[in-house]
Amino acid sequence: MTRISDSAAALSFELHNAARLLRRTFDRRARAHGLSRARWQVLWTLAREEGLKQSELADRLDIAPISLTRQLDKLEQEGLVERRPDPADRRCFRVFLTTAAGPALDLLGGLAVETRAQAFAGLDAAEVRQLQGLLGRIRENLGND
Repeated sequence: MTRISDSAAALSFELHNAARLLRRTFDRRARAHGLSRARWQVLWTLAREEGLKQSELADRLDIAPISLTRQLDKLEQEGLVERRPDPADRRCFRVFLTTAAGPALDLLGGLAVETRAQAFAGLDAAEVRQLQGLLGRIRENLGND
């Protein structure tokens, strides 16, 4: 039992450290182009699910709504997003990307490809698929709270 517990603890630290280094490496690349983690997370999420309510977007990003409001204010001032009234609920807004966000998203996509190439160097396609499957199972286990 101790051997499994020690291995599980070591794996937990490896997962945490790998995720931290992945974020840090991507952040460094993004910062060189004037993009912060908070900004790219908003843009990236909207690229996958455009038209979310601000509250839904805050939930997806796992951040406080007030923090998201500040990010959206900045992104809106830069012309990268726009808030539109929700036709079904006058109390809230839905968030959309503008066409000006396209180049930033293209840049982010390229930085993500570079970062993944560095992270997965030396792993073959089968190993990457296996790792993805295992991490997916861990995520599902933790998401069942």
